[in-house]
Amino acid sequence: MRRKSHVRFGERGGENRTEQSVNGVPAPTPRDPTPSEQDKLLTRDLVIAGQAMEIRVFDHLIIGDGRHFSFADEGLIEEYERQVIILSNQGRQAL
Repeated sequence: MRRKSHVRFGERGGENRTEQSVNGVPAPTPRDPTPSEQDKLLTRDLVIAGQAMEIRVFDHLIIGDGRHFSFADEGLIEEYERQVIILSNQGRQAL
């Protein structure tokens, strides 16, 4: 089942810089909020693209059946960020 997603972009001022961020929140569904493989791939791809543009993905929430699933709470955002670092290092070594 395909879902509509709402992606919110934001800026947060820091010391002499502005941090870019993105939060993905799909439209609520009546189904179980357990992420599908497509949800996981979409989130991973957003993290990879965000890293390339220096935009951090803080979370991707799936809301459904009166519950929610948070990629950040489950450690998946950090895992995807680690994968980006590993792939980046491998790319540099290949050069």
